[in-house]
Amino acid sequence: MSATITWIRHGTCADGFHRPEAHARPRSLLTRLGARQAERAAQTLRKSGLTSGVIASSTLLRARSTARIVSELTGLTLSPADSTFDEWRAPTCVLGRSPAQYPDAYVEWRSRRTTDPKSALPGGESLVEFHGRARRAMAAAELLAEAGAPVVVVSHRLLIGAVAAISAGTDDPVAVFNHARHFELRPAEAWTHEKRGTPYAPA
Repeated sequence: MSATITWIRHGTCADGFHRPEAHARPRSLLTRLGARQAERAAQTLRKSGLTSGVIASSTLLRARSTARIVSELTGLTLSPADSTFDEWRAPTCVLGRSPAQYPDAYVEWRSRRTTDPKSALPGGESLVEFHGRARRAMAAAELLAEAGAPVVVVSHRLLIGAVAAISAGTDDPVAVFNHARHFELRPAEAWTHEKRGTPYAPA
């Protein structure tokens, strides 16, 4: 029987702190606030009795750093980072930029991405590609859990939101992405499969 899988959003990174409305850049570092959030997440896991098992993360620095802190404070075995757990890849042209700074090409693409879900801008991921990767992320986490030990995955809001939507029975790429966009999960907060259908909001 597979063990429980706990998904945790990474702690606050520099871009998330200074540009909260922007798409964080891949190499944005975890802040001191983010480290404290990771420590609190570790404390919560310990209080719940989760002190053995595996912790995996995306390859992005903010997630890897969060996972390392949680591993050190809980005793969870740190697995190699896996790009399957990375955040939705926003186009290069908007990384680190606030909505007021979005280029016209991105604004135009956003207006049609739900009618053309296979489309993407340079460096970015289409809604169809994101949906497929979210399903692969779920499979990767379930594979880790097959050993019977608890699994913790440190990932990102949109990716975890997509996992939550698919777990609740939504499987259309556009609907999954819309649910992910409205998914509410604070930095270093956890979501588990037992929370099927929440806390994302309907599109």
